[in-house]
Amino acid sequence: MKKNQYKLYLYNDSINSFEKVIRALTQNLDWTMYQAEQMAMLAHEKERVVLRTDNYIPLLKQSRLLKKEGLTVTIDAVD
Repeated sequence: MKKNQYKLYLYNDSINSFEKVIRALTQNLDWTMYQAEQMAMLAHEKERVVLRTDNYIPLLKQSRLLKKEGLTVTIDAVD
């Protein structure tokens, strides 16, 4: 694993619908509908899911976009 890597996590919540989460992921992460549906389902089942692993700055931008959409996301350092 590269140094200075971080993970962008999406958390399940009771506020956002699957449709809203899927729309936010497709619009802000340039994912296909299928990718977004799979991640939304995983977040629902496991309470959180890793959306991406990257350097901090790109993830920070993506995190801000998803938070503007109302999603619950965090960035954590890779162990």
